[in-house]
Amino acid sequence: MTATPRHRADDDAIVGRGRMAERTLEAAQLLQEALALLGAPQQLSDAPLPQRSTDRLLRLPEVQLLTGLRRSAIYEQMRRGLFPRSVKTGPRATCWSEAAVQRWIADRIAGQPLQASQWSIKS
Repeated sequence: MTATPRHRADDDAIVGRGRMAERTLEAAQLLQEALALLGAPQQLSDAPLPQRSTDRLLRLPEVQLLTGLRRSAIYEQMRRGLFPRSVKTGPRATCWSEAAVQRWIADRIAGQPLQASQWSIKS
């Protein structure tokens, strides 16, 4: 059985759609906040805001894009318990929880030190 060749453009398109949805949601929320600060009537309140799913699985190219880390750094930090563990989704597929990756990013932005116990697999 031969694997179907994947192209970087395919991965970029998948990542691009997810990022576009996130940016649209953020823009709508920022606009509502700005209107509230200005005391203007919130004309966007009639339009339903898209709700983000609670979690989704990210493939390696998207994790790299979000974190700025390369493959080797991600796997090294996983090995040391400093990065969220991946989830096997198939014989040759590995994904990460978006919520866990976003929490890891938020911790880095907040200046919290890397702690091995936080991301280690609990027995």
